[in-house]
Amino acid sequence: MQGQSRLAPAVRDVGAHRPRAIAGEVRPQSVAEVSALVRCAAADGRRLFPYSTGRNWGMGSGVPATDENIVVDLGGMNRIRSLDLENGFAVVEPGVTQAQLADELRETPWLLNVTASCADTSVLGNALERGDGSVRSRVHDVVGLEAVMPDGSVITTGGLDTWGRYRGRVAGPDLTGAFVQHNLGIVTAMAIALVPRPQAFGLVWSRIPRDQAERAVSAMGAFLRRGNPAEGLIRVRELSLVPSRGEWTLPAGVDPELFTIVGPLIGSGETVRLAEELLRKALLEVEGAENLQVLDATAIRPDDPLYNRALMAQGIPTCNGVHKALGVGSCEQVDSGRMGFLALLPQLPMDARSTENILQVLRASVEVNATAGLLEWNLVSRNLANGVLQIFFDRDVPDAPARAHRLRQEAGALLRGYGCVIYRSDIDNSAADVYAQSSPGTLSMLHRLKGAFDPGNVISPGRYSISA
Repeated sequence: MQGQSRLAPAVRDVGAHRPRAIAGEVRPQSVAEVSALVRCAAADGRRLFPYSTGRNWGMGSGVPATDENIVVDLGGMNRIRSLDLENGFAVVEPGVTQAQLADELRETPWLLNVTASCADTSVLGNALERGDGSVRSRVHDVVGLEAVMPDGSVITTGGLDTWGRYRGRVAGPDLTGAFVQHNLGIVTAMAIALVPRPQAFGLVWSRIPRDQAERAVSAMGAFLRRGNPAEGLIRVRELSLVPSRGEWTLPAGVDPELFTIVGPLIGSGETVRLAEELLRKALLEVEGAENLQVLDATAIRPDDPLYNRALMAQGIPTCNGVHKALGVGSCEQVDSGRMGFLALLPQLPMDARSTENILQVLRASVEVNATAGLLEWNLVSRNLANGVLQIFFDRDVPDAPARAHRLRQEAGALLRGYGCVIYRSDIDNSAADVYAQSSPGTLSMLHRLKGAFDPGNVISPGRYSISA
């Protein structure tokens, strides 16, 4: 627990958030080591900031929310503790990556709900942050967990037993959800639900003129509300918001005149064909949507631009999309590369009028800050979409990081003004987002929970939950 405070280098964070002074770094290899570390920190009055692999890009990477934390790298805890191929559950530790679990599931009746981030991101960490997979929001994969509490004790939730097996939810209160976007303890294992391997893998693909965005979002919402017979999370993405002045940047290959509808339709051959028919009907009045294709994802070749999306539709993670967007050759270069990246994640309505109003205010903010963004709707439900505003900037341009952060702040405030809550936050804003979007009664409850579980404020102070 000894360590001299030092400034966390800015190169560790692709988002160029405010650097933090850290008190040291440790890399435990077991639950017992985590328990001992927590007990020692509580006795010494130290603070701990755990992360799984540190690839929370655009939200802070592996940098703590506050100063003077000991960074706890859980990447060395990388065991797949159990794999239930009869019922479709896996129990994984924080360091288990998408690539590791997906490889284990090859040639089995199950596949992983992969995200569009790199193959080396943590399955557990992304699920706790409510990331979105290719089939559904990953929070719906989380069925139980193991956590080390601030007194060093170990608990399990949701039916995950002390031998690392998952048998289903047990009677009584389930505390699993309390550890999603939390700072109540250190999660050391998670039971996740897998996706049944389907008969058919369809991949939706269409490029549509940008002036049809409102109609397309509304049509996709109607498609979901009428019932999608296939599984798969479809996205309306790459809608460019581009200022008329200044030094701004977008990833190579992005066409500001077009946006994309993309995502898997998986199930039996019959359900995929029916879903395609219903989707085409829903998009009849969207100009340009007549070029929509539903391709066989298994037949798309490596030299096809859609190959990365085809892999994800099949539960196979890839790093190629991240590398292309951020102009790097490996994921190890993301936090030190020239391209900077921030993400703002609001929940968005799916009706045309609200979408038009939201686009107007976002375009105004982009213009004022002379910084470009890409907007995405992840169609996770029939009610609201998980939105993603990706903000790119050149870190070699002196004022570009500051303008990008102003855009993130202003856009967040504007969207909240339109009733769009922020559903996932970064290290600079997570506590403020909780305060701004919670009732006094909720804040009081969160404060009491943190005080009861962590009276010394040992675990991730300033991260989502209210400090004790």
